[in-house]
Amino acid sequence: MGTLHHPPQQNNSKKHHPSNSESEEIEEIETSNAAKKLLSLKFILGLIVILILSSIIIGVIFLFLQKSTNTPNSIEHQLTEVEGTPTWFYDNLTGQPISHSGTQYDASGNPILDNNNQPQKFSIKQAEQVANEINSQPTFCIQIPNGMDGARPQTGLNQASVVFEAIAEAGITRFAAIFKNPINQTAIGPIRSLRVYHLDWVTPFDCTIIHAGGADDALSAVSTGYKHLSESFIYMWRSTGTWTRSGFIGYYAPNNLLTSGPLLADFHHQKENDQRSYPKSFARLTPEESLTQKQSVEKSTEQTEQNQSTDSTYKKVSNIHIHFNWQAGFNVDYLYNPNTNTYLRSFQNGEKHLSYTCENTKNKPTPSLDCSTPVQITPEVVVVMRVKQHTSPLDHYHEDITTIGSGPAYISQNGTVFEGTWHKSSRESQFIFKNQQGEEIKLKPGRTWLSAIPESYGKITYD
Repeated sequence: MGTLHHPPQQNNSKKHHPSNSESEEIEEIETSNAAKKLLSLKFILGLIVILILSSIIIGVIFLFLQKSTNTPNSIEHQLTEVEGTPTWFYDNLTGQPISHSGTQYDASGNPILDNNNQPQKFSIKQAEQVANEINSQPTFCIQIPNGMDGARPQTGLNQASVVFEAIAEAGITRFAAIFKNPINQTAIGPIRSLRVYHLDWVTPFDCTIIHAGGADDALSAVSTGYKHLSESFIYMWRSTGTWTRSGFIGYYAPNNLLTSGPLLADFHHQKENDQRSYPKSFARLTPEESLTQKQSVEKSTEQTEQNQSTDSTYKKVSNIHIHFNWQAGFNVDYLYNPNTNTYLRSFQNGEKHLSYTCENTKNKPTPSLDCSTPVQITPEVVVVMRVKQHTSPLDHYHEDITTIGSGPAYISQNGTVFEGTWHKSSRESQFIFKNQQGEEIKLKPGRTWLSAIPESYGKITYD
């Protein structure tokens, strides 16, 4: 048999070599896949970042809401007396404290409770707002006589924050008394005529001038844009006294014109413009600084008495004698009371200087009948200024006083006397007091009485 021979099989798995166009297509596909992977990675990373930021934001909002829930007004809470040291604000007439941050207390020293029966706390901003409200209340400068023809005892004079005293005419002194919104005082006065030098002194206090006429130069000056009220049947009244077994009691003309805090408030309410006041203050010590000064006076006095030191930085002065002229009924003595840190005012004829206090009484009271027993006037600070003055050549009666410039000054406070100078650069500027080294003398907080004595014949002595 013959052998069958099969033809050899062909190999169909022959190796394929792509063309150039196919290679480029493959590369594009690979590049596209890589780009997609990169975008996916970026998207995932972006989501992670967003989640992290969202978590942070949500956490901050949660903490803020939690803090706000626990302490309303959280920003203001940070400004309260959290650690115990309050920030104090002071009256711009007397320098006495009127508000503070932190826990609020009543007159008995007990914490004031809020609506939630918790101690009320003020932030610094809240305390400042309270002080600003008080310090912008209207001020009134009232011309009050001091003659021995029925003007004494005056009414409300002991309540004035600042009082200027100077000779008006014939050796008789007169007062310009400055009150801050005396709404509780139902009688103030008597009221007499205006003097231009008093107007110069009170202008920095941005007050409404209350007077009954005045000297020609004063009336001319006060009519040039000042807030003022002259004799008025609406906002003033004539007080009538009464006869008793002891004689006549009360005021009689021309020293019987009175006003009151409520009437002055009504006068302001009738005005269309803003009647708030923004006075320029005296430079004042803080209560702490004043206490330190008082303690230094006491220490100096003790060392001197015990001969332990020759340091006489502060000399204790208990008696001040002010001579306006030769008339004992107008010259003044001040006796220092260390227990109250005030000065008891008397006249050198032996008469105590008294004043009625008419507060929360009936409308238009008769002070001698309706108000309390008059009390002695006791300011915390006594300032004496030597001034140039002479009788006016216009009427040869009223006094002319130089108010702008400088001169010797004596500041009595805390039981001692500081000798120095007064300085006033313009009608609108406030007084500055300096010691003999040229350093500013700050007044202690409290009611302040300033007396201007003639440079040529006025005298001040103290011991």
